[in-house]
Amino acid sequence: MDVELFQILDPGFGATAQDRGRVGWRRFGVPPSGAMDDHAAGWANRLLDNSPDAPLLELLLQGARFKALRDWWIAVTGAEAEANVPTWRALHVKAGDVIQFPHNHAGVWLYLGVAGGIQAERLLGSTSIYQRGQLGHPLAKGEVVCAATETAFQLPPHVAGRSVSWSERRHYDTPPPFLLWPGPQWDSLDESERSKFFDEPWTITSECDRVGYRLAGPALVLRQTQIVSEPTLVGTVQVPDSGQPIVTMRDGPTVGGYPKLGVIEPAQISWLAQCRPGQKIRFRPAK
Repeated sequence: MDVELFQILDPGFGATAQDRGRVGWRRFGVPPSGAMDDHAAGWANRLLDNSPDAPLLELLLQGARFKALRDWWIAVTGAEAEANVPTWRALHVKAGDVIQFPHNHAGVWLYLGVAGGIQAERLLGSTSIYQRGQLGHPLAKGEVVCAATETAFQLPPHVAGRSVSWSERRHYDTPPPFLLWPGPQWDSLDESERSKFFDEPWTITSECDRVGYRLAGPALVLRQTQIVSEPTLVGTVQVPDSGQPIVTMRDGPTVGGYPKLGVIEPAQISWLAQCRPGQKIRFRPAK
């Protein structure tokens, strides 16, 4: 019997099921997918004693509304979107409660975790929705979200509440410099172009989604502009003919024919994912 948790009143700008992503399918052209901000998603599951790979809902920007169909424990983490419930803590909701995220102030991706994880179809070893590859579909208005288990969550004895330390709650409007490890075509930049890349700020453009984030700034000039397509990792910084870098994200291609300057420090990819269009970022050499 399905444990119905929420009815989707409005998916907002987008709502999908995500987990830690697919492993072992890159050689077939299938990207890993998974939560764009695995730091925030991980905390939503930790608050509820879920498995690290438990599926949860990933919400884009704002506008999502859900009606609780039963009493249950949840946790909301990620972007600041004026949630009408406390965030970054374990929370017990009642049947009939409406959870909503009306306006985004900082960050891009929100996470709604539920005790036991949500019920979602597992395809190629993951419940993560990869829309371009037709692996699953975004959630729509009127759909019902169910729990993956009937097991009830309880706080430990004599514990009144559980929340995430302030040191783990990132200020998405003030990201740190992103560390870049040199890539195969790093030597395609001469010293002046390398200085330009690290010294100048780069702006996140409106051309950003789960596939990649395009940056705007001083056009980079490379000695080598075309290469044979080769494997591309999440966080790879590529430079097309325009000289404006593109960062490969969770649903990005697994191979690419643009020069690859480097790869962003993996632990920082989740922070980059929360940078909004118009936000300025900087890079620093990792070594």
